[in-house]
Order: sequence, then structure tokens, then C-alpha cells
Amino acid sequence: MFKNILKATAFVSAITIMIGISQPVQVEAATTYVKSTANLNVRKSASTKYKSIGILKTGKTVKVLASKGGWYKIQYTNNKTGWSSKKYLKKVTSTSSKKTTTTSKKSYSVKRTLKVRAYAYTGGGYTSMGTRARYGTLAVDPRVIPYGTKVYIKELNKVFTAEDCGGGIKGNKVDIYMNSNSACNRWGVRTITLQILK
Repeated sequence: MFKNILKATAFVSAITIMIGISQPVQVEAATTYVKSTANLNVRKSASTKYKSIGILKTGKTVKVLASKGGWYKIQYTNNKTGWSSKKYLKKVTSTSSKKTTTTSKKSYSVKRTLKVRAYAYTGGGYTSMGTRARYGTLAVDPRVIPYGTKVYIKELNKVFTAEDCGGGIKGNKVDIYMNSNSACNRWGVRTITLQILK
């Protein structure tokens, strides 16, 4: 009788262990990125029975945090995570070997970085290239950053175009066009690192 109880206990324990490890959450040891091949629901957990908490658009590249069964846990915005089906996510080369900058509209390759002293200006008018000054215009020393260059400013999460210059903008200095005096005042003067894009 005692042996039968021991056997039954061992059997139940074995079943419990098997159930507990049937679909473990595996944390990705190396940084992995995936690209969506369709518009995807991002869910609260790794199953379609959990509600959708967001949408991952076609072509968006995101970081994988963990995997479970047929699902990846992904970081789909700067501060939000969720689960999406592996079926519609394709692994891409890690961005550690090739820097990229992703904005809301397109992805660029980073050619180089440049540490600069960044000022801000406003007031409208036209740039040195004949375009209307707007938020997205960057005044530069064209000997350092040629006109037409696309520049990503991480602090503003925006790609700017080098298309203006100024008397005081020499060497590693830039002037960022803002929409108002208050925006200029909030920015002040900062030392930042620009990403010069291809």
C-alpha cells in the first residue's frame, strides 16, 4: 500500500513538472531584432486568448526580449512591451553591427556621429538653400556638414536637413530651427551627439 502511494505521488509530481516546463519563457541571451511581415496584434501575453494592447505595423523592426512557444515578447515602443506571433516576425541582422536610426516614417543608416554645440533659433524666412525655414531645418557650417545632409537628433527624435548657415555657426556648432521663442528657450544651448545619416 505504502509503495503504491509513493508511486502515485511520484507520478503526480512528474506530471506537475512536465506541465510546468512544457512552454518555458526563454530570455534572449543575445540581442535579437525581428521585422513584421504583416500588421500584427501585440497581446498582453503569449496567446490569442489575451487581449490586444497594440498594433505592430508591417515592416517595423523591434527588439525581442523573450520567447515562448510560437510567440516573441517584443518592445514595440520606447516603453511598451507585449507578445506577437513568431509566424509573422522575421529575424533581422542585429543592429550592433550596423547602426540604424528609425523614425516614424523611414529608417536610415548612420554614416558617422558628430559631437556639437547645439543652439536654437526661430523667426521664419528662407534658408541658404532657398527653402522656407521650418521645424526640420538645421543651420550648419557647410564645411563640416554639407548642405542637404540628413541629421538625426535623438533628443528631439527627428531627422533634420542641413540647409541653412549663420555667422556664428562655425566648426562643430549647429542651430536648430524651432517653431517659437518658448521652444528655443526650453532648448537653450546643449552639447549633443548628432547622427549623420546616409
